[in-house]
Amino acid sequence: MTKTHDTKSAIAAIQPRTGPESADQAKARNLRNIVLGLSLVGFVILIFVVTLVKLGGNIVNRPL
Repeated sequence: MTKTHDTKSAIAAIQPRTGPESADQAKARNLRNIVLGLSLVGFVILIFVVTLVKLGGNIVNRPL
């Protein structure tokens, strides 16, 4: 026979605690969001620059 597990305790272990957020936690979350946003902007700029470099001078000499 198989052993059954208590699903309520397993779900409770997965769900994060909810409650009031301290000022330190809010500051840390905001800092993480800013760093993530700046990283995404940097990645987009990197892709743009790499695309321009790979196209090189051909972007000006394309036929109309």
